Amino acid sequence: MTTGNLLSSFFLLATFSIFFCWAGCPPTDARCYSLYEQALDDLDESRWPKAEEKLKRLVAEEPNNAEYHADLGRYYMDVEKLSEMEAELTRAIELDDKLLRAYEFRSYYYFRKGRFKEGLADAKKAEELYCVNPHDWGLWNVFQNRAKVYSRMGLVNEARADREKQLLFEILDRAGKAREVGQLPEALKQIDEGLKIDPLHADLWFLRGVVNANMMKFWEAVADYNKALRYSPASTMIYYFRGDCYEQLGKHQQAVDDYTRVINAGHELVAYRFVCETGRLRNEVLRDDTTCISLGDVYFLRAQAYAAMGKLTAAVKDLDYVAAHDKTDDKALVRRAEIIESMGKSDDSIKDFTRAIKANSKNVQGYVSRAEAYLRLGKDDEAIADFTQVIKMNPDDPGSYVLRAGAYKTIGRYDDAIVDYTKAISKQMEDDLLLERADCYRAVHKYDEALKDLDKAVDIDASNRVLVSALRAKIFQEKGEDQNARVELLELEKKHQTDIHKNDGLLAAAAGGLLLFVVGLGWLGFNAWKKHKAS
Repeated sequence: MTTGNLLSSFFLLATFSIFFCWAGCPPTDARCYSLYEQALDDLDESRWPKAEEKLKRLVAEEPNNAEYHADLGRYYMDVEKLSEMEAELTRAIELDDKLLRAYEFRSYYYFRKGRFKEGLADAKKAEELYCVNPHDWGLWNVFQNRAKVYSRMGLVNEARADREKQLLFEILDRAGKAREVGQLPEALKQIDEGLKIDPLHADLWFLRGVVNANMMKFWEAVADYNKALRYSPASTMIYYFRGDCYEQLGKHQQAVDDYTRVINAGHELVAYRFVCETGRLRNEVLRDDTTCISLGDVYFLRAQAYAAMGKLTAAVKDLDYVAAHDKTDDKALVRRAEIIESMGKSDDSIKDFTRAIKANSKNVQGYVSRAEAYLRLGKDDEAIADFTQVIKMNPDDPGSYVLRAGAYKTIGRYDDAIVDYTKAISKQMEDDLLLERADCYRAVHKYDEALKDLDKAVDIDASNRVLVSALRAKIFQEKGEDQNARVELLELEKKHQTDIHKNDGLLAAAAGGLLLFVVGLGWLGFNAWKKHKAS
């Protein structure tokens, strides 16, 4: 492999990690959220007219969906339309007599209306059905309201018991708020205080798992989720969070098992709280802690786990499910295309990349991946066109120009690559870019410009000296300046001997430099022999 090819391979791999972290790339949704998910978001953000319109549409489209009636009832509760609230919640319970939220909300209605017997019955039912759930710590309000009712009824002991239960949810709230502002040790401290009061409290163990996962303590998080499941075995959501931890730990089969449990439960909404550092949302530019995690998201995550295990057919099957149920899910289509391409089917992968771009024309990754696939098929013009589109979408992002420059370099269009590298350098001076441009200058025999770039790269980062010495030697060889080449190679060997004792971590780079030194000396010796023979 030539030095130029080596550089190209390295920098193309590094491009995204280096440049798109600066990028002004417009954030793009992983998918278009369903009408129900949009309605939940409107409720959460108190956008009442929008929430009402969407929820009424949902109920009209699916009149036998208990969840939709319950959320419409919640809307009526929030806007103080109590008679409509009762009607919707009662209908929800008729459709599903185990729907926790419907009992929580309706108990509030009955207490407000002074119908204590019915309110107490609903509160008791809510307590019996309660489990860790995607929406809220709903029993907090139930205990708070029931304690007031008990006090009014003169039931002092019952009121005291509910206030003690309410205290644990106040601790959860304080811990949750500490987590929101990044005070994770304080959040753990609060949770552990609550566990001293009630070591069997599933919500406390669950939130403890969330905080440990946020601290990258995934094994501790798994242990916490195990305890949460012990005390709340009906909570499907916990499997989602535990599966995500297993995936982070590289335990792909365990992750698949947990995701399969979630899929088999079949709940449309899997999780809603504490999700910004999980699954598909972990690497999003803009994240919201209250964001819908759907069944499609879990299929996507299981596909990722299957792919990591080399079970590519199973991965593609899961991604087919996602694509069939949500044609806007461009990231699922991109991932499917990547897997298809890894199976040696570049033509088929391009079809999926194209579908992803049609689903979301702002999907930068879709254009980049399709361009790379085109390059592998030798369709250079199509690849350049896609990289050009990335530049149009992000004209102020140096990474966009670096991508196209790398493509130009790959196909031997060095002058065009130099133009793009120069544009990127004008936006962000980086030693890596100077090294790349220097190699392009060398390829078109603009040696003085190449040497200037190499000198600048060393000025920015002295650790580049080994690579720069190798490239300078190559340039001097091509110019026929054998003595200068010899000096650079001897300097490279000297650097190698010094660094190998200082830092074992540089061993691989130094060994590469030594290889260039040996090859270079051999080349110089051969060149000298040819000159001697000619004379």
